[in-house]
Amino acid sequence: MLAVEQRLFDTYGETILREMGHGFDEAELEKWLGTFPIDGKVRYRIADGLLDYYQHWAPASFAVGFRLGLALLNDDIRRFRPEKA
Repeated sequence: MLAVEQRLFDTYGETILREMGHGFDEAELEKWLGTFPIDGKVRYRIADGLLDYYQHWAPASFAVGFRLGLALLNDDIRRFRPEKA
């Protein structure tokens, strides 16, 4: 993913997801994990793993959607190829 796409997600996409109630809410996750009979160390590892997954998946899916959106406006863009800086 291009650095600009990562920055767009971090400054725009994440904000929109949070406003919609779909951002990564660690407090809510901790509350949910507290309902399972597991110790704190395991809860922490699960929450950390899910945050890591979210931080990789969400910007990547945003970038794909961003490119698809651009393709609707202009079909003369590079698609799903390695980018050149």
